[in-house]
Amino acid sequence: MNAITIEAIDKRYGATHALRAVSTSCRAGDVQAIAGENGAGKSTLVKIISGVIPFGEYEGTFVLDGQPARFSSVRDAESAGVFLVPQELNVVPEMAVADYLFLNREPRRFGLVDRSRVLSETARWLATFQLDISPLAKMGDLRSHEQQLVSIARAMTQGVKILILDEPTASLTERETEILFERMRAFRELGVTTLYISHRLAEFKRIADAVTVMRDGQVVDDFRIDEEDDVPQRVVRTMVGRDLDELYPKSGRNIGEPLFEVSNWSVANLVANKRPLVEDVTLSIRSGEVVGIFGLIGSGASDFAQSLFGASMGRVTGHAKIRGNQIRLANPRQAMASGMAYLPSDRKRDGLFLDMSIASNLTLASLRQVSPRGILDRRHELSLTQERVRSLKVKCRSIEQPIGDLSGGNQQKIAVAKWMLAEPDLIVVEEPTRGVDVGARLEIYKLINSMAEQGKAVLIVSTDLAEILGMSDRVLAFHDGQIVGEWSRGQASEKDVMIKAAGSNKEFSQ
Repeated sequence: MNAITIEAIDKRYGATHALRAVSTSCRAGDVQAIAGENGAGKSTLVKIISGVIPFGEYEGTFVLDGQPARFSSVRDAESAGVFLVPQELNVVPEMAVADYLFLNREPRRFGLVDRSRVLSETARWLATFQLDISPLAKMGDLRSHEQQLVSIARAMTQGVKILILDEPTASLTERETEILFERMRAFRELGVTTLYISHRLAEFKRIADAVTVMRDGQVVDDFRIDEEDDVPQRVVRTMVGRDLDELYPKSGRNIGEPLFEVSNWSVANLVANKRPLVEDVTLSIRSGEVVGIFGLIGSGASDFAQSLFGASMGRVTGHAKIRGNQIRLANPRQAMASGMAYLPSDRKRDGLFLDMSIASNLTLASLRQVSPRGILDRRHELSLTQERVRSLKVKCRSIEQPIGDLSGGNQQKIAVAKWMLAEPDLIVVEEPTRGVDVGARLEIYKLINSMAEQGKAVLIVSTDLAEILGMSDRVLAFHDGQIVGEWSRGQASEKDVMIKAAGSNKEFSQ
């Protein structure tokens, strides 16, 4: 029996045809993966199903549990058991976890909110998701993956029938991902149907029952997982017309002399009596070299990356050199003046000004190039940015368009290109393709290779192990604030690196 059947859904945004007569179905209790490049129509489709786009603003129908569904709001959809947990959560930072979990449906006793039951039920759900947080903790104080799991728990407390997860594992560790998958398997036994949007194609075989692939607003493939031996290969080939092994482009870069060096580099933990976030790291990166650091969340790898750009909250000690010259990295201004660039993991929060235009974001790190004598040369800025946007194949109406209107992949291209214009000696890149589709990944990897081919030094810090192995000339494993393993290109296996990064030879020895 189908839990949901979609029939000829069509949606336009002005001249943009976002969905073109989309038809598909999902069996009750299945995990249905939805794959596609940014702009393929995935988000538009789930917004219709979840009531974000109300009935009347699209053509076509969808049937839920055998009945036509016509949601005029998110509240209507949730009342029918349809819940969307978006990739970018919108929570009230000051609200307690318990209050968020039971928002607008608090259990009552004698007409009053039963506070004791709220707290006990919240504690039970937190334990179910193995979240070691207090029911009274503020949502704004939680890490992004904790907010996400709490949001999923909220849907479960409200009798969810259709659970829509948009990039749920993008910020989760492997262990947290497995906890989520365990919950999803339990949901399946309860008859909950899950629509699962992800760019992490290797996960499909682990958790999904079926896959729907979208391209240019249309469904181009529908298949059951047990019908296909190589799921990622089929999805990639259908999405972008190339094989998975072509994802990491080969580069003819020449590796030269040491360009950037740090020695005895440490970052103190602001929490009393806690070990340092980064402890006594010594590292050298050569010109033209791409060095990849793989670390699980909490390993200190991200703290190390931030500290190199002077953006760490902790006290930093140690020595740094560029081209043999001692430099200070106390703040981002000093780092930029020394020839460094940093692409943060959260592009929307830390890397871009979403309300500003594409052109303005692209030239932010290189204003001197477009502002001779301190006055902005608008014509030069527009000419420079138009050339970049064209070469990067950024999908946009105009370079004057707010960058917040672009898809995640196009935003990330601009975020990388912004630093290319600044012509740094070293660029530190955190999670360069998080939440980015396969096609955009290839373009971003080409940008990274281009910088290395120009003689820059590139440091990639990522929790995507395949990305680190595919892009790096040298691979480093990070654990407890230290480098615990090092391999040259081609020497490391996923198992070897994961064992070191996890700090355990037992967990991954099978």
